[in-house]
This record gives sequence, structure tokens and C-alpha cells, in this order.
Amino acid sequence: MIKGFRGTSLVDFPGRLAAVVFFSGCNFRCPFCYNVDLVLPERLKNLETLAPEEILIQLRKREGFIQGVVVTGGEPTLSKNLLRSLLERIRAETSLAIKLDTNGSRPEVLKNLMEEDLLDYVALDLKTSPARYVELRGDFEPVKESLTILKGKGLPFEIRITAVPYFVSKRDLEEMLPFLDGVPHIALQRFIAEAEILEPDRDLGLYGPEELEELRSFLRKHVSAKVELRNV
Repeated sequence: MIKGFRGTSLVDFPGRLAAVVFFSGCNFRCPFCYNVDLVLPERLKNLETLAPEEILIQLRKREGFIQGVVVTGGEPTLSKNLLRSLLERIRAETSLAIKLDTNGSRPEVLKNLMEEDLLDYVALDLKTSPARYVELRGDFEPVKESLTILKGKGLPFEIRITAVPYFVSKRDLEEMLPFLDGVPHIALQRFIAEAEILEPDRDLGLYGPEELEELRSFLRKHVSAKVELRNV
């Protein structure tokens, strides 16, 4: 289901002013997730469900002002039929570039959308080292497959890593390095504990500016990708 729309964003689509569409539901449970309303079923019922037609009306209204649309969540690929239908309409009815944010857990959906030319840019979130995905109720193998698909298709993409100390230590980054080979762009995102998160009572730690720079320097030393520091 579509549960949110933001008409203008300066930060969600690199190099473009964009609208943002929020899909509900997620198959991971990341303690540091700040889209709590979109993840927890008991919170979703408080959000209005938006029809694709409503989204298209808003996008057409803004066309000429914005240059893109970001589809995020939650995890949009869980709603594969609705997602595909919406992207097909955006392609057919607007000139907007399309970016998908995903956790990479549905590689077959990602592959199909790419093969049907329904995406212009993808941001895939790497949450922690592969062996620790079980702590998020996730499985790294599909994420690994999504990474392979992205590397092989020639579509512009980036990997986002939210620097939560409990889940992203230097050791975790070391274990992620083999999967970052061939990635063009890495956004190392500063975790800010000011927003409501999924597990607010858990101490996940907080990196300061110097520590974040150390992590960035570590990545830049070991990968060929452009590594950018970014606020969440």
C-alpha cells in the first residue's frame, strides 16, 4: 500500500529535486529504523492509504518543477504488483526520472523492474555485515543477489550504509568489503538518534564527526567507489 507522499525533497535523489512516495510494510526489523509508522502493522492503520491516481495527479502538477520521483518505504518491493503498476504509469504519463530505495531482499522484483526500464537509479541499503543480518530478521543471500544484479546491469546505483555503531563497526565494514567491490558510489549516512526509532530504549551508540571520517577513510582506502558522508 502507498501510505505517504512528499511533494518536494532536495536530498533523496542525488542531483535532482524530487517527490517521494512511501510504501508500507517491511520484512526487516532494524532497531535503528526511523520509519516506524511504515513498518509496524499496528501503526499502519493510522495512516491514510493513497491511490496511485492521487500520486499521479500530484506528480503531474509538479512536473516542470521537480525532475524525479523517489519510491521508498518501508520496503516497496514487497508490493511488487502495485509498485510495477505505479512505475509503469509514471513512465507513461510523466517525464520524471525514477529512483527506487530498497533493502535488496527481493532481487527478482528488482531485476524485472530494471529489465522493463522502469528505473533510472537505485539506492540499496547495506545494514550490517552479512553474518549479522539475522539480528535484523533478514537474510543476506537475496541482498547479495541484488548487488550482483546491480553491478551487472549498468544502471546508476549507490550503496547506503547507516553508521549505527552497534551494527556498523570497522570490523563490520571489513566483512562488507568483498561485496562493495565494483560499487560506484557509497553513501555513509550519519545516524541521528533524535527521531523516533524502532527500538528507542536500546543503546545503539552514536558516532561523532571524527569517527565518521575515520570510517570514510577506511572505506576509501579499500574500495574504488566514491565515498560520501551524508546525514540521514
